[in-house]
Amino acid sequence: MFFVFNKQKIYTYLVSIVTVVLLFCVAGGITNKSTGTNTVQTASQASKLLPIYNVQTEEKKVAFTMNCAW
Repeated sequence: MFFVFNKQKIYTYLVSIVTVVLLFCVAGGITNKSTGTNTVQTASQASKLLPIYNVQTEEKKVAFTMNCAW
């Protein structure tokens, strides 16, 4: 099997490899320079509210529900 390279393919591969290496260097070098600590990943999503599935009661009742929010 032979690999055929022309200037366009070599340029494309070179740009791709340099871009990936640069992104890894930037991602690995993100630190807070003043204290020397790494950044901390946080999430701003609020806690998920869940429906009430059962309630303790003395009455003999049955409720049929469908949860279609999955």
